[in-house]
Amino acid sequence: MGPTLHIRRKRLLVNIVLFAVLYAVLAVVLPWFVFVPVAVVVMTLHVYYEAIHASKRYQGLLDEVHTVHGESVGPVARISAGAIDETVYNAFKELVSELERKNFQLVEKNIQLLSIKEIGLTLVSSLDESKVVDAVINFLNKGLGYRELFVSIFHQDKGVFSTYVFRDTAKGHRYQEVAMPLEELDGLLRKSVQMQQSVLIRDPDMHPIGTIAQKPLFEDSTMGSYVVVPLIKSGATQDCDKKPDCILHMNQVDRERASMDGGYTCPGCGRVPILGLLGVTDGFKATSLSKVDLVSVETLAVQLSTMLENNRLFAELKQEESFRDNVINSMMNCVLTTDTRGNILFANDSAVELSGYSHDELRGMSVIDLIVDSQADPGENPVLKTLEKGRKSIQREAWIKKSDNRRNPVILSTSFLLDEARNVQGVLAVFYDIARIKRMEEQILHLDKLAALGRFSSSIAHEIRNPLTGIAAGIQYLKRAGQVADSQEENIDFILEEVNRIDRLIGDLMNVVRIGDLIYEETSIETIISNALNSMAELGRQREVTVKTVFPEKLRKVSVDADRVAQVMINLIKNAIEASTPGQVVTVTVSFPSDVSDVLFDEVQDFVIIEVRDEGLGLSEEEKNRVFEPFFSKKTGGTGLGLYVTHSIIERHGGYVYVDSEYGGGSTFTVYLPVEQVQHGDSSEVSYSPS
Repeated sequence: MGPTLHIRRKRLLVNIVLFAVLYAVLAVVLPWFVFVPVAVVVMTLHVYYEAIHASKRYQGLLDEVHTVHGESVGPVARISAGAIDETVYNAFKELVSELERKNFQLVEKNIQLLSIKEIGLTLVSSLDESKVVDAVINFLNKGLGYRELFVSIFHQDKGVFSTYVFRDTAKGHRYQEVAMPLEELDGLLRKSVQMQQSVLIRDPDMHPIGTIAQKPLFEDSTMGSYVVVPLIKSGATQDCDKKPDCILHMNQVDRERASMDGGYTCPGCGRVPILGLLGVTDGFKATSLSKVDLVSVETLAVQLSTMLENNRLFAELKQEESFRDNVINSMMNCVLTTDTRGNILFANDSAVELSGYSHDELRGMSVIDLIVDSQADPGENPVLKTLEKGRKSIQREAWIKKSDNRRNPVILSTSFLLDEARNVQGVLAVFYDIARIKRMEEQILHLDKLAALGRFSSSIAHEIRNPLTGIAAGIQYLKRAGQVADSQEENIDFILEEVNRIDRLIGDLMNVVRIGDLIYEETSIETIISNALNSMAELGRQREVTVKTVFPEKLRKVSVDADRVAQVMINLIKNAIEASTPGQVVTVTVSFPSDVSDVLFDEVQDFVIIEVRDEGLGLSEEEKNRVFEPFFSKKTGGTGLGLYVTHSIIERHGGYVYVDSEYGGGSTFTVYLPVEQVQHGDSSEVSYSPS
């Protein structure tokens, strides 16, 4: 059968008009016996042309339908004229149905993609393994429709798979979590891990999936096929991906040989290149699994592996960062870093503690406001000098300006912070406090000076006392012999009185130089201070000075020579009262700090601290340096031995005494006394229990 005529209506009307005009013209110019054959031939040719044109259009349309639908309706020329319309109609109907199915599949894929996105967000935002597993199970069950599945996460440090088994049965959801040691893997689970390959099994009886604690992974399962996909590390995190014997580069044969020889580990690095396992079955489903299911699970496994790797790398990075911070913050030395403009980027805990600023206050602060070159004026900043001159500095002395405007001496070293291209990014400054060392140096110098003065005073006192005794004896002899005129009697008595005063002074000096053995007893520091205050009460009333005490809520017993310490307290309180003007207050404060390592450089750390503060005129810098020297006194008629004796008594106890004073701002004498008796290597202390 030839081509069948199928002409569109508009085209048909145009053809009718054209042929009517043509036939009218031919009828006028041609006789009828010529006109009729010509008209028939023209009509036949036109009809044949239109049929060919229509067939080509229909054939092209049906070919496109075949491309989408996947079925062929054959050449249009073979279809009868009455069946063409029905054939085209059926083709379009199938096309519409196919479009509906495609649209449904598109919606389904969009839902799956959204589920994968949700998994990604869950994995990125949470390091909680249970939340990650819940997201994966939810996607496999609700997104892909698997009703029996498992997710295993491998923990390299423990060598154990945390396995989560999920089953969506007619009786409801069943969820089980078990630990599966690597060595106990069997079945296709073991094979998949050893080969680092996915498997699709359609005969579970011949190739069992594996067991957990010698029990089937899925008890009473209706599975007829299953898929197991390993979660494999990427080469970037395997650390041996560039080595020729890395298992990730091996072919199938070499992998099988390696799995037989080495078990689960990679020959290149000796570690297991597995992050976990993912598996689904066709249990409780009508259709068995196919390669499409294998590809779907593998696609999810690739994404899950990447996300697990990222999370583990992030966790390792956080752990490394935390370890680094702990190391830096545990350093006794102070550490800080700056950018190229001298702004502080980081400071460790020691730097925070020494400076008195918080981490937030230090971050962004200019190093000029923290580190200076000298105690008095800013000078040249040593950190910026490193940047400007391009030279490191090692073990140089500098000063830290603390938050309370005080300055502490430090030993500072600086070096450059470099990036991977060796470009300078800033400065690393490391320093440590030497205030205690300087204080010890000052104390040693002071003790050496006092020792020298003591030896000198002892020698002088001994040399003076002998001729002084002779002078006194000679004058008394003259007085008894009546060889002194009555008019000189008063002068002789004055001379004898002065000689006696000098003798007493020398006696006091000798007592200072040769302090006897200390007699220790356990007593209360409050009792000692109260007795001293009672002794000085009358002096306080006379000078109209108030003495206030501040004791801790819980007082501890101390082991000291109570009489000697009482002598110290009387001396300090007396000096404070005499340094005050009427209406001022003297404050005596007692404390038992838990840590005095920031103040003292000593193995003994259990001290009672006694502070005696007055509001008097204070001391100049020169007077502070000489205040504990013998014969130095600001009081009229003072011998200058009181604070010298105080220092000696406290030193014999193994303690310290310091003065902190500013001219015009009062003075504070601080005594550090060990709570327990300190054994001295060069003396033997006498100890007894009070009756």
